[in-house]
Amino acid sequence: MFASITVPAHAESVKQVRDWVGGFNSWGFDSYVARLAVSELVTNAVRHTSSSDVTIRIGQADSGTVVEVLDGSPVLPVARPLDETAVEGRGLAMLGALVKDWGAQPLSSGGKAVWALLPQGPK
Repeated sequence: MFASITVPAHAESVKQVRDWVGGFNSWGFDSYVARLAVSELVTNAVRHTSSSDVTIRIGQADSGTVVEVLDGSPVLPVARPLDETAVEGRGLAMLGALVKDWGAQPLSSGGKAVWALLPQGPK
């Protein structure tokens, strides 16, 4: 089962999406990591695509809880090597350190889905 929300591709939407994902914390994932992950993924979609809106999905998979961000750009993200002097470009590296796994895949309708497999929450 997946739940979804579509929001305008604006920086103001990041908080709305972060709060929306936090509402699913009874599913057992780490809510703090989920909020950080979705913030990073939506911010990337807003900053690096020309999409007018983005769709966020959260759901249960065999391997755990997955959060996905779908946008209209076919360009798949690439994590940059860490550069301590750079003022940006650390987001995907941070994401990779926080979640169990992440990746991206093209959508048959055009665009892409960038996903993160969330860790379980504290017991």
